[in-house]
Amino acid sequence: MRKRFIRMGLFVCAALPSCGATLAQNVVSGGAWLPMPLYQEAIASLPAPALQSYVATGSAAGLRAFLTNDASVFEHTGPVHWVGSDLPLTQRQIDDYLTAGPGRLGDPAGHGPLIQLPAAYAPVTVSYKGPIGPVTLTPGQLCGVFAGVIDRWSQLGVAVAPGLDAFKVVYRADGSGATQLLTRHLASACGAQAPAAFGGAAVFADEFKPGAPPPHFLAAQGEAGVALSMAGMVSAITYNGPDAAYATGMKAAWLVNAQDGVAYLPSAANVAAAMQSRGDAALPAGHAVQRGPAQAGWLSADNAGNPVNWVRIVANPGQGYPIVGSTNIVLSQCYADPAAVAAMRLFLKRHYDDSARIWSHQMAPLPAPVRARLLNTFATPAGDGRQLNVGNPAVCGDLAGRG
Repeated sequence: MRKRFIRMGLFVCAALPSCGATLAQNVVSGGAWLPMPLYQEAIASLPAPALQSYVATGSAAGLRAFLTNDASVFEHTGPVHWVGSDLPLTQRQIDDYLTAGPGRLGDPAGHGPLIQLPAAYAPVTVSYKGPIGPVTLTPGQLCGVFAGVIDRWSQLGVAVAPGLDAFKVVYRADGSGATQLLTRHLASACGAQAPAAFGGAAVFADEFKPGAPPPHFLAAQGEAGVALSMAGMVSAITYNGPDAAYATGMKAAWLVNAQDGVAYLPSAANVAAAMQSRGDAALPAGHAVQRGPAQAGWLSADNAGNPVNWVRIVANPGQGYPIVGSTNIVLSQCYADPAAVAAMRLFLKRHYDDSARIWSHQMAPLPAPVRARLLNTFATPAGDGRQLNVGNPAVCGDLAGRG
């Protein structure tokens, strides 16, 4: 009887426009700082009563909240319905979730598979205070600044007012997707010339272990903490998300792309050029879907059932602004509450259909064919035949779902 009730509830809710709004106020989300202004604005635009407002905690904390279904970091109780993250899920995180974690494939009490989708393309902006004129950094200079061996503007050939030559470096103390996008790029672009061996860490201080960052480096918590620290500086450099909300009083540096030798600002157009230089045809196109680590073909790059395959990494793009990636949405395929299914479908549709909102937050929308493909695969009631869509009754009807 329970199985039949769930399937019927999903069908009825999908057919009713108001169903998603009925309990949508109970849908909890949070995570990455970088897309917070975008998601808060998108949620506020949904039919009342709105989803709970998105709570920024950092990507690492957001993913941890989803993988353990612990909403306390967002100051809520109950389920974590979805999170935003600039850190892609690792294969180990996904495998653990599906075997020992809440997903527990084959367990009727489990939540079922998770879904990971690129939401938009975003830069990590290198921002500064002190110099009056523009600052352009080569890959070697960028590496030197964040390795700590360059600590004066004069070392970069940049003129500043007397007393402002020495600068501070403000970095994220928390587990951050923006940090990983930066350190992953440095690991690729700096290579053997790097004064420090960057390894793509999500916690910036981990790049200096067993020691610590240099004395002129200052830690800040989240994008808000970075903005607050920079506000109190007269000569400093940092890395931050592209939204204007995080960049008051700062200027963005031009960065020279190591591949084409051209200097770029972190405009949305330059970000789109960088991300599309790798080609979105790489997204999985296979029709046969393997759903868990125990299945042959699970690790195939063309397996659409493996969430790791829907987010591609571009550490050192061939053109465009060089520090880029996707900010991602992680959600469950199955929910105990049919209204949560309808709310998630509505949110995804509104998000991917509203390119103007994404541009307005200094990010680049995914190409139209990619957005259409994601919606058809994951957000429509019928799906595309591969049974990957949110609330699919063949997958979710025998599961308790997230809730």
